[in-house]
Amino acid sequence: MKIGIYISGLGQSFVDESVEKYAERLMNEISFNTSGIDYEIKKEKVNYTKDRYSNVISICEKNEQGNIIYKFYDFRYHEILTEKFNSYSLIIKNLRLFFLVFTKFPLIISRLFKSKSYKRPGQTFYLFMIFMLIACAVLLMLPATIGLIANLAESSIIGDTLATIQKTFPFLTDISFISKAGIKDFSKGLISLTALLVLFLPKANILIPNLATEFVCANDYIQHGTQRQLLQGNLDLLINYITEKETDCKIHIHAYSFGSILAIDYIHPFGNKVSKDADFFCEALITIGTPFEFIKSYYPQFYNDRNTELGNKICWINVYSIADALGTNFRNDLTIGNAQFGISNDSSKPTNINYEVVSAHKGGIIDFFTLYNVKVHGMYWDAKTEGQSCLRLVYEEMINQKLILSSPIITILSKNFS
Repeated sequence: MKIGIYISGLGQSFVDESVEKYAERLMNEISFNTSGIDYEIKKEKVNYTKDRYSNVISICEKNEQGNIIYKFYDFRYHEILTEKFNSYSLIIKNLRLFFLVFTKFPLIISRLFKSKSYKRPGQTFYLFMIFMLIACAVLLMLPATIGLIANLAESSIIGDTLATIQKTFPFLTDISFISKAGIKDFSKGLISLTALLVLFLPKANILIPNLATEFVCANDYIQHGTQRQLLQGNLDLLINYITEKETDCKIHIHAYSFGSILAIDYIHPFGNKVSKDADFFCEALITIGTPFEFIKSYYPQFYNDRNTELGNKICWINVYSIADALGTNFRNDLTIGNAQFGISNDSSKPTNINYEVVSAHKGGIIDFFTLYNVKVHGMYWDAKTEGQSCLRLVYEEMINQKLILSSPIITILSKNFS
């Protein structure tokens, strides 16, 4: 039995990009390549530990036999990754986002002049500027506090405090901000900024905490290893559950965006021996829009000292878009072609699949400022499952690599179109 483990991108938890949608897209591709056979989705939920569960989606033939063509389990890592961060108050979340962006800025600026392997440092600089703006808007959620500051500026307490500060530090006397009028003007400016951000950022009360959660938790995982042992341990438990419940299974990990970071961590752990289940049962790794080069540039130590013994044992398929600022083509240039490197110099290279929705060379000043190359990161499939997606090409490569069983009808069609 061929078993897929679906690991979504971090932000996908907020837009409902579920394993069911992913499975439906693959089912559509199977249906497009066959005739005379209908397929259907069957769903169930299983607990692989006492507290953790996985949604199981089976792609079945719609007939009396109901043969299972392919089965997916999803790895629901979002709650594990963010549970510690979500215990913080809203203001702490936003302050942590601000601090993270502030501390990363020297590296972001240096990459403008020395980009290393990452090929879009300018777009990243602009993106981080937006992050900084949003992080600075922590008081967006607290307009009453801003008004309170303005009112307090009129009180005798503020006046007495300012007088004490100026008496203790005379050199601060000439700074206009260190005065009642300065505090009041500053608070009015913040109120104006808050109003503008509300106009330009719809649903800002959702966007800001979600952005802080995603960005900070991803950074903590990559740079500090926060929750890494718990996440990798749960992935190991899920795979162990699958290997015990499924007969003669071969496991394929389908990972999108941040999910591919978790998958690579599992297949290529830091120095340690790979999991026995990974060694015996994992047959393929499918990465879509993996931010490998982005991480290698801004977290240069993350991929060092990796165990690469599984590199030549499993099939690695990598889907990328040249226009995607985060996706990696594992080449030394922004061109379409075969991969030139892998996780390390001594590891195997992935089989590259290029997927473009529009011209790969589309660009311009408007596209830059509207973050077109970042938006492309979400264009590997449409929100609706009946639309085209990169899974058309993934499915074809899975057939070529014999990762999925093909019926005689599929084989005949493939020969006719080759």
